[in-house]
Amino acid sequence: MRPAKSVLGRSQIEMNRPNGKVDPRVKTWWDNVLAGVTSEAHPVYGDRVHARVRDGRLEVSGLLEQPRDVQQVADQARMRAGHGVAEVDTSGLRVADRHERRALYDQTLVAAYPDRATAELAKRLIDEHARVRPKSHAIVDRTNISQLREVLPPAHLEDARQRIDRGEALLVLRVDETRAYTVRSLMEEETRSVWTTATPPEPARSG
Repeated sequence: MRPAKSVLGRSQIEMNRPNGKVDPRVKTWWDNVLAGVTSEAHPVYGDRVHARVRDGRLEVSGLLEQPRDVQQVADQARMRAGHGVAEVDTSGLRVADRHERRALYDQTLVAAYPDRATAELAKRLIDEHARVRPKSHAIVDRTNISQLREVLPPAHLEDARQRIDRGEALLVLRVDETRAYTVRSLMEEETRSVWTTATPPEPARSG
C-alpha cells in the first residue's frame, strides 16, 4: 500500500471537546464510516457532514457554519489517513453562506448550575448579553425531571439525569444554530456553569 496522504495536508489536532478531551462519540462515528456505516449523523454537526469510503479514499463533504468547523471536521478526517484508507479528500467541505445558514438548523444547549435560582439568573444574563431569544427554554431539576424527555434527545438523557441526581439544575435552551456558539460561550465563561453540552444541529422548527 502506498503511503497515506491527505488532500489538504496532515494535522495533529485532536477530535476535541470544548474542555480539550477527545469525544468518544466522534471517534466511534469515524470508525463506523470506515466500516461502511454511513447512515448515522455526525454527533456534533449532525446531517450537515457526510463521509464515505470509496476505492480506499475517505471522501468528506458538508456545509458548515464557520471556518473553524470546516477545519475541525477536516482534522478529524485526516487523522484517519493510514487507518484503512490511503487518501483523505475533504475538498467537499465548505462554509455555508449567510442565506444557506439562517434559520435552517436549531441547536439545543444544556448547562448545569448548583440550583434552580442560579439557573434562572443565568437565563436572565444570557437574555441580556447574548441578545438571543431562545426558541424554547426550560429549567429542569429534581422537581420536574420528567420534563427532560420533552427537551432532550435520548442520547443526552443519561448525562443530564446524572447532573440532576447530584442536586444540580439544568438550563436547556433551543436556539438558532448560527447563535449557538455565542450562547454556549456565555454559559461557560460568564454564567460559570459547572457543565455544558450541546446536541447535534437539527432542522429548524417553529415554536
